[in-house]
Amino acid sequence: MSTADSEIQGDELDALTSILDETTFEINEKSTTTENTHGTLVIEVTLPDEFYIEYYPNQRRRVQYLPPIFLRFTLPNDYPSISSPSFQLECIWMSNEQLQILSKNLNNIWLDNSNEPILFLWYTSLSAQTLEWLNIITTLDLTLSFPSTITKSLQPQLTSAQVAATIHNYECEKKIILLSRTIITCPICLNDVGGNDCFLCYSCSGTACKSCIKTYLETIIHLGQVKSITCPINPSCNIELTPAQIASSVNKETFHRYDRLLFQLTIDSMDDIIYCPRCQKPVIVTQGTDDHLKNTLGECATCSFVFCTLCGKTFHGINPCQYSESKLKDIYKEYQNATQEERIALEQRYGKIFNRLMDDMASIETIKQTARQCPQCLIFVDKLDGCNKMTCIKCHSYFCWTCLDLLSKTDPYGHFNRPGSKCFNKLFEGVPGMEEWR
Repeated sequence: MSTADSEIQGDELDALTSILDETTFEINEKSTTTENTHGTLVIEVTLPDEFYIEYYPNQRRRVQYLPPIFLRFTLPNDYPSISSPSFQLECIWMSNEQLQILSKNLNNIWLDNSNEPILFLWYTSLSAQTLEWLNIITTLDLTLSFPSTITKSLQPQLTSAQVAATIHNYECEKKIILLSRTIITCPICLNDVGGNDCFLCYSCSGTACKSCIKTYLETIIHLGQVKSITCPINPSCNIELTPAQIASSVNKETFHRYDRLLFQLTIDSMDDIIYCPRCQKPVIVTQGTDDHLKNTLGECATCSFVFCTLCGKTFHGINPCQYSESKLKDIYKEYQNATQEERIALEQRYGKIFNRLMDDMASIETIKQTARQCPQCLIFVDKLDGCNKMTCIKCHSYFCWTCLDLLSKTDPYGHFNRPGSKCFNKLFEGVPGMEEWR
């Protein structure tokens, strides 16, 4: 290596070290004086104010930062007087063809500036001109360079969704690093707080002090409102907080409650999960092949209880569920007050027997409007015509249709004929065409 080349390389590397921090520029120490210098430049691509990535057809998301380009270089002994640095480009969101386009442009820059230090010019050119060289204006379409699904190949390749997730993770880390270097005024308590003590919403970039966010999250978790906790800073931001964000903002006890309640809600929302009526443990519903048995067989792995998922009693196969009148009342009332969507859910829950249940309950409601209960055995008895002295068809007791008193077995009509009786002379009261017999 000539003395001139050695001095130019040293000056260039010293200049880069003073301009760029250790996360952006790295030099590998040489073991001998004759060994070539190796290093890495980490280059952030400058994006326009409105920039998006598309990871599925017609599905895109706005981004502010992209993972960097890594320029790994080797300075030959005759650089820069004769040879160009050898280099290799790496970038997770670029295809090999795109990396080749960038490499070609870097080589052209060297040809235009041969015999001069080139590393910083490469650095600034990649940062400012990468999108222009790749003909990308406002949208990085990942679907053009990466498959939408995992494919079988000798060389495994990331999918467009996986690359998009990597970009998202990098962007979140980048925003946290930038926030840690600033001081913000909390929009809730109005105190000035260092960035390390702030909470950051990855979507809207809203910030607030961790103390205020901790109080807010602990309050709603204590109230059991754990489903779909959205950004607490910006009301118009509908992005849900991740469990990791919540865990970093509250104490272990509160997060344990959040995790338990969220798990409970998730289980409750699953169509094929039901709770064992005996031990209350979650049970996966067996998908029966017979239409009559479909989704009605539950077998608890904890207590081994085999039960009907509709009525909660011991499994009874194709035989219909036997519901008590109070249970039928509850189901009927729930159905009458339900919205259209809720009614569909009830019909799906109770399956083929649901229409029969509702018909039975409607019949009971109709009977209650026109029939009356026998005071002896309590079954409903309807009166189509005739006088107010009724005979129960089940227990054969006599009773008064008007006041529901039991009547004498030997003299049932005395109730209507004796002066002083509350139904005196009311044997035909309310009977059409029989008023003159009173």
